[in-house]
Amino acid sequence: MYKLVQRWIGTKVDGTWEVVLSYVIVLASILLITYIVNFIVKKIILNIIHNMVKKTHNNWDETVYDNKVFHYLAHIPAAIVLFNLASLLGDFETFVQKLIFAFIIIMIILASLKFLNAVVEIYNGYEFAKDRPIKGIIDVIKIFFYVFAGIILFSMFTENSPIALLSALGGISAILLLIFNDSILGLVASIQLTANESLKIGDWIEMPSQNADGEVIDIRLNKIKVQNWDRTISNIPAQNFLRDSFKNWEGMTRSGGRRIMRSILIDINSIKILDEPDIKKFEEIHYIKDYIKNKKEEIKTYNEEKVMNNNEINGRRLTNIGTFRAYIKEYIKSHPNIKNDFIMVRQLAPTDKGVPLEVYAFTNNPNWVAYEEIQSDIFDHLLAVIHLFDIKVYQAPTGNDITDLKSQIKS
Repeated sequence: MYKLVQRWIGTKVDGTWEVVLSYVIVLASILLITYIVNFIVKKIILNIIHNMVKKTHNNWDETVYDNKVFHYLAHIPAAIVLFNLASLLGDFETFVQKLIFAFIIIMIILASLKFLNAVVEIYNGYEFAKDRPIKGIIDVIKIFFYVFAGIILFSMFTENSPIALLSALGGISAILLLIFNDSILGLVASIQLTANESLKIGDWIEMPSQNADGEVIDIRLNKIKVQNWDRTISNIPAQNFLRDSFKNWEGMTRSGGRRIMRSILIDINSIKILDEPDIKKFEEIHYIKDYIKNKKEEIKTYNEEKVMNNNEINGRRLTNIGTFRAYIKEYIKSHPNIKNDFIMVRQLAPTDKGVPLEVYAFTNNPNWVAYEEIQSDIFDHLLAVIHLFDIKVYQAPTGNDITDLKSQIKS
């Protein structure tokens, strides 16, 4: 075609303009044909595909379309037409065909990468995807696509065999391992974490070494993305999860409850044995009236059988701290937001700050805000009623205490 156009132009124009105009006319014709093909594919065929996708009952095809897989593939028909018409360009045929072939390879790779993104999006739509994330594996597949495209394009432009290039890569494998060290370690770590179910998207984790405390929102090839509770984002290398210690709160979330383990510090000087008026007073308290009744009978029986001289120091007696401990246990048992499968109220070893009376129980709601409200409500009540048991809570002296003491001394 180029020679026909050149002969026709030669009858009209002489000299250098003959060659220039010939190339211009042929190139314009090729571009016009390519534009027409491109218009048909993008404006007509793509619309047909879009309408077909919308009519189906499946969501996966819409996801593939929305990720623009077909949009990248739509460039290929026009490129193929241009590749075949490149023979009309005479001496520029080989160079143009190489460029077009490279463009086709790139469009195929980009479409493949978009398709892999769609696969991840479709997969993440299933419930089991949280336990088995595949984004790290998909990232590895993407790397292979990049390497494949690079080898093909390099071989085409250098006119060397791909096998020769692979042989050269084998010779510099040590350098490649050094360059991709983080990616390789991250890949291994991601596979181990997901295979062992140590980590998944949605888990609440704490990692003090990285100042991370929040929810896992993404698991990539070599990075784990965590959104902390202050809304900051921590990007943590995946291999750190194998090297450093971290806490995963998923077990707590799955159990449907969260542990309360908090102590009230009791002033030792306020601990005493209960006398009869105290016992009668506590018999009127709903939560411990059965406890008082049973304990009185148990202590009376024991003292009659075991104790010769039944004065205050001999035998067994009810104490205010023991009664308060029983009250706490019964109160927590009756609380609507506490699970009754395990409740313990225990006295820990005395310290210079008093006797710790520890509450150990589980809420029936693992939500952080709800948990804190439940815990606060319980201790609000306990701190408000503790004086009824003639028990004082330990508190270090404050400025007001010192001022009151000075006033008492002066008076």
